[in-house]
Amino acid sequence: MSYRKVLLCLSCLFLSNVLFAKTATPSNKSRFIPLLKTKLGNYKVVSANSSLCVDSQLSLINPVYPGAGFKLGSQIVFESLHNGTRTTKKPNFCFITSTLKYKSDGLENGLRMSRCENPANEKTISQSIKFLADNTLKYTLSEPSVECTFKKADESK
Repeated sequence: MSYRKVLLCLSCLFLSNVLFAKTATPSNKSRFIPLLKTKLGNYKVVSANSSLCVDSQLSLINPVYPGAGFKLGSQIVFESLHNGTRTTKKPNFCFITSTLKYKSDGLENGLRMSRCENPANEKTISQSIKFLADNTLKYTLSEPSVECTFKKADESK
């Protein structure tokens, strides 16, 4: 009988530790935002295959609320940093489903446009930003195919 009580106590202790660890561990989003803040600044194009790739500033959309997203210049935008998948309806357009996958060195964003008023607008695209060594970042877009590499500008000049 005492063996079962010990086993029960150990099981409860293990379960409470697992639950505590689950609630104490920050989400991937909460680890990504501090990383992103260390990468903000001006960037110069190193290599590019598109006119989207221009010397740009990596900045938060709303510095008071980093979860609103960030942009690299005016045309490369990652809006609404959420966890997992989110679907929104854009009036007179489509349902847009956004999936975010936070990585230790960047972010992948899948976008699917569905149930569009004009079926020609229905498509799935993905974009990603990856922070590389030496203050370099890489941006990719699946459709159209875009790949840009940027290097952080020396701000001491």
